[in-house]
Amino acid sequence: MIQNKKYWILSFVLLILSCLLARHYFLSYRLYPLVYQRIIVYGCWILSGFSLFFCRAISNKFLKRIVISINIFCIYGWWFIYDF
Repeated sequence: MIQNKKYWILSFVLLILSCLLARHYFLSYRLYPLVYQRIIVYGCWILSGFSLFFCRAISNKFLKRIVISINIFCIYGWWFIYDF
């Protein structure tokens, strides 16, 4: 049980860090140089990927779905800033 709680907390910490990076998508993402844009996108991908890996320890199905949907948004959120 202690091990699952540790992974549960780690999943949420990584989720929060990913959300902090993803907020740059909507604030001033296009004003950053291309190198910083890539750092933001790759950072969100890596943090969300690890968070998705560690969210397996969450036993509550509703909470797990929320965490997975927020992670998917952080991974694919940069698509919302481009005009299609």
